[in-house]
Amino acid sequence: HKNEFHIPQINKCKMTIQGYKNSFLFFTCLLWMMSTDIASSFMLPQFGHYHPSTMMSRKQQQAQSTRVVVKMGGGKGEAPQYTKRPGSVIFNKEVGKSSYLIRVKSEDDEPLDYKPGHVLALEIPDPENNAADGDQEWMRGPYTVTRVTTSDEGPSFDVLYKVVGKKTETFRTAQVGDVLQFGGKFKVPILEGINQNDGLERVVGISTGVGIGPLIGFAEEALSDPTYPARIDLFVAFREHEDVCCTDVLDDLSTRFANRFSWTPIISSEKGHISTPENLKLITDGAANKAGTTHYHMIGNGSMVNEWTAGLSEAGVPEERVTIEMYFNHKETPRPEAIRSIGEALKEVVLS
Repeated sequence: HKNEFHIPQINKCKMTIQGYKNSFLFFTCLLWMMSTDIASSFMLPQFGHYHPSTMMSRKQQQAQSTRVVVKMGGGKGEAPQYTKRPGSVIFNKEVGKSSYLIRVKSEDDEPLDYKPGHVLALEIPDPENNAADGDQEWMRGPYTVTRVTTSDEGPSFDVLYKVVGKKTETFRTAQVGDVLQFGGKFKVPILEGINQNDGLERVVGISTGVGIGPLIGFAEEALSDPTYPARIDLFVAFREHEDVCCTDVLDDLSTRFANRFSWTPIISSEKGHISTPENLKLITDGAANKAGTTHYHMIGNGSMVNEWTAGLSEAGVPEERVTIEMYFNHKETPRPEAIRSIGEALKEVVLS
């Protein structure tokens, strides 16, 4: 985080000897304050800085709760606030090339009120910034909840992530029992955002890479209800075959709910984007798109999400039948040919 100090512009005139002395005194005091706890009392909270001692016991961490500010990425205005909560790693396993599923146990007595599609802040100690006096810097970022479980170990949540840089590489090295922090609850859960009334017959989930995680949790949640009215079909884009992840749980759902669920991996290095005519045929399966009966949820990179949002609008899909979660490239400009292909292939019709 960058600390910004706004110092009044110095008049364009020759500084006197006294002026130099005052400037020297000001910066000397400032450096002294930054080296003491005085600085943390007025500077650091605005950047979400937090100092739990590395020597704290887990019980001590459970009792500590601090209001902090974290940037959840890409939004305008002030960053959302959340209360830090203690957690620990139950498991952290590779489920595809550079794709990991981490399960985090809550280490306090508060309810774990998350659902698939909620976004939370997840923090891990920064191994390169552990001060000698015990002060600990934390690396943090927004992550989407895959699922929430309750077992003998207590309530926990899963996050599916891709190793793409320093922070996620640090998460990759997390071991069972390692201390984490989490907090906040943002966005609308996938299931909650889908209107089950007004003739819903099908939910089409479209994702790129680890965006499949929250869609898996949504499918598990919906399929556990025998009265859920819609069939669920997921289409997931991966660059290469080795990037495909979570095949065991997806295949299990396909077997147990053969008439209600399917998933299709699309290897973009071989078949192109999900929006190519060949891949769109997999989604339509030659059937007419009855107006208002299919809900589309897109989750992944901005390029895909923006193209599908625009394409579905061209196809006449009502806005209330489209929900999204965008991970990055928010301002990516949709390709006109992709919008056209989606609009033509998924054009909705009124059937008598």
